[in-house]
Amino acid sequence: MLDTALPGPYRRARAALFARWGGLALGAALAWGIAQSDRLGLGILHAIPVFGICTVVGILAADALMPKRQGPVRQAGLTPRRIRDFLPIRFAILLATQAAALITLLTAAALTASADDMGRASRSLSAACGGLTESHGPWPGLFYSAPILGALGVGSAACGYALYRITRRPAPDGDPALLALDEKQRRDRALAVTAAWGLLVSAPLAGAAFFASGALRSLSCLGPAPHAVGWILLPVAATAGCTAMWSLFVLTAPLSVPRSQP
Repeated sequence: MLDTALPGPYRRARAALFARWGGLALGAALAWGIAQSDRLGLGILHAIPVFGICTVVGILAADALMPKRQGPVRQAGLTPRRIRDFLPIRFAILLATQAAALITLLTAAALTASADDMGRASRSLSAACGGLTESHGPWPGLFYSAPILGALGVGSAACGYALYRITRRPAPDGDPALLALDEKQRRDRALAVTAAWGLLVSAPLAGAAFFASGALRSLSCLGPAPHAVGWILLPVAATAGCTAMWSLFVLTAPLSVPRSQP
């Protein structure tokens, strides 16, 4: 329940915080249900983008609660606001690097995949040598990479739109304290949106690199070079896993509820 004793801007700040938590709770509930729907890993792949997009919707709902300029004569600031001014640059560069690694890995895996023992296309890795055929799965072929890349495209569009709305929204009038609070909220929400996109990138990269590493290291017919790639993919999976955990922490640890005027 909102505290009506608080000044208007702070009541809106609390309402915005509840909107963010609402998006998180809805995303967690939907993701849990979707993750239980499939035992081959597709449920988890679909749950991650659903959770990320719900959190972005919560952030947009929080941003929509900001006060709008009123009256027939309105003012507009001349200070330009660009998305890059609010992005956490180092975090964004790390995620862009992992996105490039994810696309590269999934492309290579799709080109080398084969059907598994149940005939499901592009879900296993096979190799033959000396009359022996070896196979190992799961392998991040098209069976997994198609939904990953589809979710990444949809999620990237949603996060890009959220960053555009957060950056271009008009600033409140006059009061320097309100302007400073507005600036802080823009940065906090841009960080949260970046973290939501980070989940879409780093979590699939951690899983794809981990299972690809296991397949490459287990097939003796592949030779030393693929085995070396398999070992290289282990730290890639670990780094992406840590990034996913950090992104989840950023999303689930929003600012505390304001209780009084500064």
